[in-house]
Amino acid sequence: DDAAVCGLCAQPFHGAASPRPGAPAPPHTPAVAFVTYGGFWRRLAAALLDYAILFFPAATVRVLLGLPATGMFDPETSGYWTAAMFEFALDGLYATLFVCSPARGTLGMQVMDLHVTDLKGDRISFARSVWRYVAQIFALCTFGLDYLLQLFTPRRQALHDLVAGTVVVRPRPAHEPLPAPVM
Repeated sequence: DDAAVCGLCAQPFHGAASPRPGAPAPPHTPAVAFVTYGGFWRRLAAALLDYAILFFPAATVRVLLGLPATGMFDPETSGYWTAAMFEFALDGLYATLFVCSPARGTLGMQVMDLHVTDLKGDRISFARSVWRYVAQIFALCTFGLDYLLQLFTPRRQALHDLVAGTVVVRPRPAHEPLPAPVM
């Protein structure tokens, strides 16, 4: 067609019809954006960092309720139910709000240089972030097989990523130029 810019990268085409007759066409070196997906070990390290971050507020609430900072859940005690509901709410808010924010990831993901995006590379909405978190909760029923699935998918997606339509990527630094394809 006679488009002046690329529909994928919004860069002007070299030799494309210029918007004004007689005006030179802007130079364009085609570039291919390569995506680096978040690998298993990097995502595991991010999850462990998030667990360490969330442990301290949860342990503080447990101690304030007269419970041990760590321990097994006792369904017959109301304090354990209160602590469990606090932990569930804290984990949910932490995961959903950070992932749909401009940071695109939890604090652990930020440290490990990971972003959660949709399949087009855009920031995900709050609703999709909630759906991803719910899928993560249900994926706990697989006893970790959810995360092992990412070793076998081409985009390194875990089961909750597949369900939510998200992907975890490593962003390209702003100062790093995109390589031009070999012609």
